[in-house]
Amino acid sequence: MMTWTVECNEELGIIILTYSGVTTGEEIKKAAVARIDLGKKKGVTKFLIDTRTVKTDESATFDIYDVPNKIYPSKGDLHESRIAILEPESSTSTKMVQFFESVCVNRGWMVKIFQDRESAIRWL
Repeated sequence: MMTWTVECNEELGIIILTYSGVTTGEEIKKAAVARIDLGKKKGVTKFLIDTRTVKTDESATFDIYDVPNKIYPSKGDLHESRIAILEPESSTSTKMVQFFESVCVNRGWMVKIFQDRESAIRWL
């Protein structure tokens, strides 16, 4: 069962990736590929990742690390892309999202965590 959905909001010109429930590291990697592929297909470089209801744990750390280190470069994701992340409700998941943000920023991607959707969309 997929624990994520990806869609293009044509009106806002953004791709929205939404996670829900218990999500494995493997699912996170699949979702990243789907997000990048849809962005390329639609010509969109602004992404909103909604992690408010996601549940992840430390077992996903290596997979999360692989997303900006391996998946983004192999898929040709551009450093000009902007990725806004809506902060999870779970404190454990928040730590994982903060780790992801740090790894991305350290590798040159524009990634920022937000507590509300409106601020995230304005930043994009």
